Amino acid sequence: MIDVEKFCQQVETSLQAAVTNTLETKRRLGQYAVIVEDGKPRRIGPDEIGALLERHNPCKFTDSPLH
Repeated sequence: MIDVEKFCQQVETSLQAAVTNTLETKRRLGQYAVIVEDGKPRRIGPDEIGALLERHNPCKFTDSPLH
């Protein structure tokens, strides 16, 4: 039988990794992203994407192309 809490944590971790990777790719390509802030869509540029990634994931964020 599947432990629901463990499964939900795995799903959340997977989704966070996918979003982080996508935002990092957009940042490196100089593209913008659209996020939801206070219930409204907001366009953020590559510099803001970098700051957002550093705030939410400071240990994993790096400019190294090998990361």
